Amino acid sequence: MKLLLDLGNTRIKWACRPAGALEFSARGEALYAAQDPAGSLAEIWPSAVPPAAVWLCSVTDPARTAAFGQALAQRWGCPVHPVVPQAEAFGVRCAYVDPLRLGADRWAALVGARLRWPGPVCILDLGTALTADVLDETGQHLGGIIAPGRQMLQRSLLGGTARVGSQVKDLESLEQGGLGRDTDACVAWGVTHCVVGCCAQIVAAARTPLGSGMTVVLTGGDALWAHELLPFASRIEPDLVLWGLAVMAGD
Repeated sequence: MKLLLDLGNTRIKWACRPAGALEFSARGEALYAAQDPAGSLAEIWPSAVPPAAVWLCSVTDPARTAAFGQALAQRWGCPVHPVVPQAEAFGVRCAYVDPLRLGADRWAALVGARLRWPGPVCILDLGTALTADVLDETGQHLGGIIAPGRQMLQRSLLGGTARVGSQVKDLESLEQGGLGRDTDACVAWGVTHCVVGCCAQIVAAARTPLGSGMTVVLTGGDALWAHELLPFASRIEPDLVLWGLAVMAGD
């Protein structure tokens, strides 16, 4: 059994994939807890039988990544395969001159998208950061963008302005029409317009070379939040990075 680990900025996601299986046998996710990495691994994999190998994608800070790597070695002693972006692999050709500068999560998401949608794809990852990556029907990565995500925009605005309140409203509680009638509503709508507008611009840019047949895939913690707000059809795939890891793990 292979264990797939996706260490994000705010949460850890995992899945188990038996050899030759087309689906995950188990999966889960959780916010990082105060406990040490060994405690997290015990919750993910309580069985006494260790996984045959671990595929690890991490965008968290190096100290936390190293702590997880050490915990994996101490708990199971099984091979650990970190995600390393490449110029060309798994049917994807990276647009970066230096592929190692591409985030491991973005590389894994591209590989996962290539598996699940063989045609042209625009990936919108709405997490702590907002990233987008565009892939054509041949597997050529055309590039992407990196921007602040919803929560980052809120924190930046509230931390950088002395007179903006700290109670940011959810959209469900706001008046419709896109305009706020108090400061909290103005902040909520302002952040929403920033995120939605950014997504609309990158999708429009991607459709210029790829055409209307492009699939837009949403992933990340704010994917569901954005799904009903975006002015175009999209698919939600919360496990896109894990699917990329599954491809890398092979049979």
